[in-house]
Amino acid sequence: MRGFHRAVLLRAAAAALALGAAVGAHTEVGQALAKRGAERAERDAVACAEAARWDAAERAGHGRPDLFDPGRMPGCH
Repeated sequence: MRGFHRAVLLRAAAAALALGAAVGAHTEVGQALAKRGAERAERDAVACAEAARWDAAERAGHGRPDLFDPGRMPGCH
């Protein structure tokens, strides 16, 4: 019976270590994804600002806004 308890305790300890490693990895992956998302949002914001600047310059030259601009990034308002 003592060997049985020891085996159960060893398996429980191994499971706890595996769970701890999985939770740590999950946190690292989540942080990496959040960082990539923030970097992409920053790039998109810069691209949208550039598109808005070009749009404003075009409006100043023509005096009228274009209703549809196929070159404008989707998602820029």
